[in-house]
Amino acid sequence: MKLLANSSFLVSVFLSACVLPIQVQAQTSNDSAVEEIIVAANRIGQSLSTVLAATTVIDKEAIRQSQAQNLAGLLAGVPGMQFSPSGGQGAQTSLFMRGTESDHTLILVDGVQMTTNSGPAGRLEFIPLDQIERIEIVRGPRSSVYGSEAIGGVINIITKPNVQEDFSGSVKVMAGTENSSNANIGLQGRVGNTTLSLNASRTETDGIDNSQRGSSDDDGYENDSFALSFSHQFSDLFSLSSTYSSFEAQSDYDDGLVNTNSQQFSSTVTASLTEQWNSNLILERFEEDSMDAGAFGLTNSSTENKKLSWQNTYTFDASNLFSFGIDHQEQTLHYSTFGALQTDTSRDNDGVYGVYIRESGLLDFTLSLRNDDNERFGNHSTGSIAIGSDFGESVRAWVSYGTAFKAPNLIDLYVDFPSFFFFANPNLKPETAESIELSLQAEALGATWQLNVFRNDIDDLISTDATFTSLANIQQARIDGMEATVSSSIAGWRLDAALTLLDHENRKTGVNLLRRPEQTLSLNIAREFGAFDLAVNLLAQNEHLDIDPVNFGGSTVGGFAVVNLIAGYRFNDELNLRLRIGNLLDKQYQIVDGFNTQDRTAQLSLNFLF
Repeated sequence: MKLLANSSFLVSVFLSACVLPIQVQAQTSNDSAVEEIIVAANRIGQSLSTVLAATTVIDKEAIRQSQAQNLAGLLAGVPGMQFSPSGGQGAQTSLFMRGTESDHTLILVDGVQMTTNSGPAGRLEFIPLDQIERIEIVRGPRSSVYGSEAIGGVINIITKPNVQEDFSGSVKVMAGTENSSNANIGLQGRVGNTTLSLNASRTETDGIDNSQRGSSDDDGYENDSFALSFSHQFSDLFSLSSTYSSFEAQSDYDDGLVNTNSQQFSSTVTASLTEQWNSNLILERFEEDSMDAGAFGLTNSSTENKKLSWQNTYTFDASNLFSFGIDHQEQTLHYSTFGALQTDTSRDNDGVYGVYIRESGLLDFTLSLRNDDNERFGNHSTGSIAIGSDFGESVRAWVSYGTAFKAPNLIDLYVDFPSFFFFANPNLKPETAESIELSLQAEALGATWQLNVFRNDIDDLISTDATFTSLANIQQARIDGMEATVSSSIAGWRLDAALTLLDHENRKTGVNLLRRPEQTLSLNIAREFGAFDLAVNLLAQNEHLDIDPVNFGGSTVGGFAVVNLIAGYRFNDELNLRLRIGNLLDKQYQIVDGFNTQDRTAQLSLNFLF
């Protein structure tokens, strides 16, 4: 198999991890897992075990135990996820989900789309972990439900907690190397049919010298964040819920700094119109202001997305339901920098979609269709179909086909740079993709196994045209991939391993895509010893192509393997202490050519629940 070529080392490590649960099958417990619900796959609540898509859910406790420094560090071990940070904390970080482009993943915060309209996808490096209650990840095309951007998949970050008690709270303080510190407080409670929660935190660090060029000094990072949620149940048939979150970040880089202020708001009115028909009216708003003061002057970018959605779910019976909705979205960008001239500032998009889901056990079926009417490029339709079945009580398989698209951003459409003889192209078309996937899941030999194999063809990719004075839809890419995961409990130890293999190329040039390692392995081993818990995780990647930051020619960045150690001690149910040592072996490596990564780090945190 071509995907396995030149990947013998990582494959052998993964297979070694897989063999362990077979050798100690008799020691593995058969505790039943708690059924989880996921919303991100089809914009409705579904049992995680019945969704016909590759999914991962990370809850609050897993976030706390990881002691990760940032969101990219937390998600790096998820299959299909590859990150390219240009330095330490707060540095610009690109995500290539399943090898797709960095703006081909839809980032949501409480369902609100984080699209900057100026090129980059949602700034994952600035989203504070302290705010997050839960993360839902869906890999594979979702444009037939969400519209633009969901070519690689969807990440839904949820800040609203599930409030169960009259009043509870938490306090966290952290200190670490590089003069890093974090303080967080969370409060939540319920009075009658009303729940309220708030969370506030501050993070700062002196950082590292991000780039090997420019000034040789540490590039610091600061982030102040706030999250608030409210809900009220007026009756069994009618409720209102709202969420608000924000962060204000300052991130230094050589000879410059970036100030970013982001706010997300959503409000949902839910009504049970009949016993079978539930309806939601949702108002969303995302706003982000960014100021980049660099060696070439000042760049200001202000983006705003407003969205009004009507979502409905009609349940025919226990096995069949139909979800449908309408979205109206307005996007605005105001962009200014030296030599730039903006010709327009906004566009609208109207979308209508429907999802039919049948869950019968013998044969499960999901069909979704969507049409987007965009003010700039007109109508664009996408669709997806998935068919799955259970083979006995422990084996499940499904196959899916889907199409997706990414609309050109507003800076590519409307911002000219006449001083540099480069001009926007208002006639750009959407980037389009089609994907096919086969998945096999099994409970066997004392472990949980999953294998996903996929092909993603992406056409009309936007790139500089032959004259080097504008942009055009001229590139094509093909990405073949395999994701294999195994999870098991072995003599009290918890083992989780994930291997991602990619075979990708630019079909116009025959060259591999940049910054996408073809082999990525993550391994996590954890155990509790009474009040003490210990975890060791490994992240390894092979070499990949990049761009030389000096001459802008092609370059190759070497592979690496990084080990982290996390330990915790629980004094009682309310108070615990956690230590994380990152890059335990003090590995010197790069992910982006010309940019540094962190040496060995240590963070110690004290967590108090009340």
